[in-house]
Amino acid sequence: MNLENQRYGRNKSTLVNKTYIESGEYKRKYDNATDNQIVNKTLYVCAKKALKHRSGTALEDMYWIDSDTGEIIFAVTDSIDERAIVYTDKMISTIDRRRNITTLHTHPSSMPPSVSDLNSCFRNSYKIGFIACHNGKIFGYTSNEMVNERIYSMYIENYIKEGYDEFESQLKALEKLSQSYDINIWEVLGNG
Repeated sequence: MNLENQRYGRNKSTLVNKTYIESGEYKRKYDNATDNQIVNKTLYVCAKKALKHRSGTALEDMYWIDSDTGEIIFAVTDSIDERAIVYTDKMISTIDRRRNITTLHTHPSSMPPSVSDLNSCFRNSYKIGFIACHNGKIFGYTSNEMVNERIYSMYIENYIKEGYDEFESQLKALEKLSQSYDINIWEVLGNG
């Protein structure tokens, strides 16, 4: 029954404001996402498509984009795993041969990048990753080393105990991790 509800968009907390993601304000967030306008356009097109597709669900879509040409190298739009993208052998063999990859995936809970996102970025040598949140926020991230998941979880627990909500706790934990790990996380904002 849960998957049935997911399929028909009955999860109100993960509904996407389709008017907003069609707006100039949302599009402008992608205009300077990278220094390559072709890649930025592909990111925007993929984000809109993925957000509309997964609106009202806890399921994610993900795209792997060539950082030079803006070409979509691989896409997962049929995932049935909630809040995760499972790497298949076909996916790994397709992306493994490439070294200049920009990724984009959705986050139904509208949270910043997870440690799994950062470690996947590092493990697969992605140039940069982006998250299109269901609430319209966009996060960018890079990672040049593995991050300890237990330390990340411990930081989050401590911030929650201090009274921060889950979103603020994750952001604060990532900020703290960026002081000792070679990672970078930022919110992508429009330029006007």
